Amino acid sequence: MRKGLAIFCALLLTATLAAIPFLCAHCSLLPEKATAYYEQKARREAQAGDSPEAQLMQLLLGGAAQEEAEEEPSRPAFSAYGLHTAVAAAAGGAVAFGSLAFSRRKEKNWASLFAAVCLAVPLGLLGARLTYCAANAGFYLHTIEDPAAMLRIWEGGLSLSGALAGAALGGVIAAKGCKAGVKDTLDALSRGLLTFAGFCRLNEALIGAGYGPEWGLAAPRLPTWQIMAFASVLILCLRADFPRYAFLYGGVMILLESLRRDGHMLWGFVHAEQVLALCMALPALLYWAAKIKKAPLALAATAALAGAVVALEFALDRSPVSDLLLYGVYALAAAAYIALGLRFAKRAGKLSAA
Repeated sequence: MRKGLAIFCALLLTATLAAIPFLCAHCSLLPEKATAYYEQKARREAQAGDSPEAQLMQLLLGGAAQEEAEEEPSRPAFSAYGLHTAVAAAAGGAVAFGSLAFSRRKEKNWASLFAAVCLAVPLGLLGARLTYCAANAGFYLHTIEDPAAMLRIWEGGLSLSGALAGAALGGVIAAKGCKAGVKDTLDALSRGLLTFAGFCRLNEALIGAGYGPEWGLAAPRLPTWQIMAFASVLILCLRADFPRYAFLYGGVMILLESLRRDGHMLWGFVHAEQVLALCMALPALLYWAAKIKKAPLALAATAALAGAVVALEFALDRSPVSDLLLYGVYALAAAAYIALGLRFAKRAGKLSAA
């Protein structure tokens, strides 16, 4: 049974890695580009024919229909970003295995980790697409009125938080299937997930995404993708248990996702990825809080941080106050939340040791 599962997972992993470069056509990633194409297509269709409506559109729009057409965003195409995503997935798997190999753990369940890595790839890809489509449901249902476009994954549009959640789900399923400890399997997988996230952040440079705001200084724009990758490396150097990884990564990304200026997954003036990052940090905080009977404090702190994030995002969007000052307050709020979580983790660890 285990041999058959191993063969199946190996084939699934190989097929998924081979498919990623062709599925991620990031040249059509952002809704803005797809919207431009659909709007132009609608104008051309409106001007076609001899109906009174078409003649009116021709009169109002003049020669707009003769403009060069936007590239249709529905053709599968090889993508360098997709290739690098495949490399990131492979690197994450290698780091996960290496982390387990060099750990001091006496009992090492290789079968569980192997199954987890194999399932993490397809479930991560599925989670990334589902999360992106859910966050941009209004675009698909109302802007272009084409729900079927959600299934055209080659048009791009993936969520890193959704990918990490799907990969973690793969770890849970693998642990249950191999009758191993869920926490042990996720702990072994956590460094691989962080490596994958760091690679993906660096890959954003390929499409010019993830750059921060102008600070009003002589210095160039702040490369957010570089900061995110650096933060990932710092977290990677810490103790690699899954709750700590999820909490620190989520807590850091709440702030760093605010620095994006590429219109990726926006809900008004708040990034959807910020909400997802908070959803990554909260379960870990509650996990520690439950052990020391501080769940109400954990929920109150999370609600306070969420309120601060909304207020600061509103101020960054509409207030004349300096962005540098607002981001300083932002950093203090995130740091206080992270400090509280690490304190909970330390106290919970002492109770477990006792």
